[in-house]
Amino acid sequence: MIIRQMSEQDTPRVYSIILRSLDEYYSPDVLSYFLGHWPKGQLVACTFSGKIVGFICGSHLGSDRVSISLFAVEDESRGQGIGSKLLTFLKINASMEGAHTVELEVRRENVDVIKFYKSRGFIVSEVLPSFYNNGGDAIRMIGPTIENS
Repeated sequence: MIIRQMSEQDTPRVYSIILRSLDEYYSPDVLSYFLGHWPKGQLVACTFSGKIVGFICGSHLGSDRVSISLFAVEDESRGQGIGSKLLTFLKINASMEGAHTVELEVRRENVDVIKFYKSRGFIVSEVLPSFYNNGGDAIRMIGPTIENS
């Protein structure tokens, strides 16, 4: 598996993963926004043949923290450590730019994803009622970047 920085040419494939994997609607332009905001925080996981099978999009929230805004791995590629690698690379890039913490929101009922983050050092910091478009609640989680873990 190859982890590399996302490029504009990757956005159609990444957007197709978003449509299949995430249950919120995102405009196709969202990826261009993230690429312009923090290029090193936009990563893709590719097979050795070049097929993109996962991605992570991060955002700067200030000088010392970043957020995971979008993150997904294709269903057939889950359970192979791809998500862990993407998260690790994002944390390394964040740490190299001085960030100490990473935060994210996850659906309150998404037990598997919460377990994924907890096993990687994240803790629940707050519950966000009616956070999602359908009125669903979210949990905000925070964790350290690589230099703190």
